[in-house]
Amino acid sequence: MEVSTARYPSLLMLIIVMSYGAAVTTAQGPTSAPAPMVSPAPTATTPPVNLTQALISAGDFSVLLTLLNASGVGAKFQMQANNPEVGISIFAPKDVAFTKEPTATLLKNVTPQQVVALLEYHALNNWQSLSALQQTSNTEFTTIATTSNGGGFELNITFVQGQVQVVTAWNRATIASTLYDAKPVSVFALEEVLLPVDLFGLPASAPAPSPASGAPSIAPSSSSPPSSLSPPPVSGPSSAGPAAETGFAPQTHRPVVVTSLIFLSLLFFKLF
Repeated sequence: MEVSTARYPSLLMLIIVMSYGAAVTTAQGPTSAPAPMVSPAPTATTPPVNLTQALISAGDFSVLLTLLNASGVGAKFQMQANNPEVGISIFAPKDVAFTKEPTATLLKNVTPQQVVALLEYHALNNWQSLSALQQTSNTEFTTIATTSNGGGFELNITFVQGQVQVVTAWNRATIASTLYDAKPVSVFALEEVLLPVDLFGLPASAPAPSPASGAPSIAPSSSSPPSSLSPPPVSGPSSAGPAAETGFAPQTHRPVVVTSLIFLSLLFFKLF
């Protein structure tokens, strides 16, 4: 008996739809599982350099270490060294640099405030690698002292005859060696103490200064520095405590007898 499709339109439509779905499924094949997510490998971070240990390991920086610790400038340097976005470049005078003239005479009457400015004058407020300094030619750089004092305290750096020279109106210091040079910190050894005109004026044989830029200067004081306690001793690597793990320890606000401090440091240096 023949069945008329007109009597069962719904049944016919259902058969067509089911047949089409089966054909599509067969053509597409089995659905594959989504690929697993791969997490990026963790980025290795280099721990900040410990400035205290870098100077102790290099040797010949006992006077500088004593001054940095006693004044609190060392902690400020370490804080900037820990900031990879900024960095720091330090010019570190060796012990012998403090015995040379006119440095030894000029440092006899400096006040604690002036010692802070002098130390900050030895650091650029950003990272400059040795290769970058070798591209300079009478280039002016601002220092941390520039920022602290609202101007002035600039250094002239130039590459001459295969050597990087740091120039002030008082002296010309050549980078003797590189203690550390990796972003964001560089530490260079000098055999001279950099003497800023902002503290000591111009030497007698220097030409007349150019018009002042309006930046304030810290004039040498005619009064004697205030008396105070002696600064804490500099610890070696074997006795370094938790503070040494992150560099210079934060200092309490204590005044410093700068003349006695430098004298004792130099005496220790000569004896040992």
